[in-house]
Amino acid sequence: MIDNLREQRFSRRKPPLRTLVGILISLLLVIASPLHAEEAKDSMDEKGAFIGVKLIGSSLHLDDQPGSDFFIKDDGAGMQLHTGYRFNSVFALDVTLGGARHDTSDPRLDAKIGSIQIFALYRFVPGRPFRPYIKGGIGGYTLELEEQSVDVRIEGGGIAFGGGFDYFFSPRFSLGADFTHNLINYEEVSLEAEGFSVGLEIDEEGSMTSLGMALTFYF
Repeated sequence: MIDNLREQRFSRRKPPLRTLVGILISLLLVIASPLHAEEAKDSMDEKGAFIGVKLIGSSLHLDDQPGSDFFIKDDGAGMQLHTGYRFNSVFALDVTLGGARHDTSDPRLDAKIGSIQIFALYRFVPGRPFRPYIKGGIGGYTLELEEQSVDVRIEGGGIAFGGGFDYFFSPRFSLGADFTHNLINYEEVSLEAEGFSVGLEIDEEGSMTSLGMALTFYF
């Protein structure tokens, strides 16, 4: 009788397994969080290269559209690859290559704008997972209209500026979003068709604004 009561008393004091598991997980999270934060801080502050992919939505504006019967629609979408190097915790160089596709008033014809841009980045709040930044740079741009037998290319250069943020959800990966505005001066148009090609110097202005979401890996 006394032994049975003693066993019941000690059995009531023994915590259930799920409680022990919960306590262990909580302890591991408490211990791991500062370690992960310190590791992420070290990664964010060190020098090194990075590479990533970005999905963009773009708005294209031409000061002089070809005509009322044919026009390029403002809104489009595309993808960019970007790579660069972090010199320290605040300064970085970013090279972006990509393009976007825009519909036109002619359903048989699409407009494609490609670009290569070089940015200088300045990042704020070093050592934190949330890193806002501003950027500015230069770029080269190509606007292409292509049909079955005719290819029209308009090329030029310009300046680009904007800002955004990166959020480091692990020591080597970040998710980010950014805004970029491009001021473009188109300088040359070329026409290629079956059997001949022709080029012409022009002086036309335009702009492109893009919103992007990026996944980036840091070496």
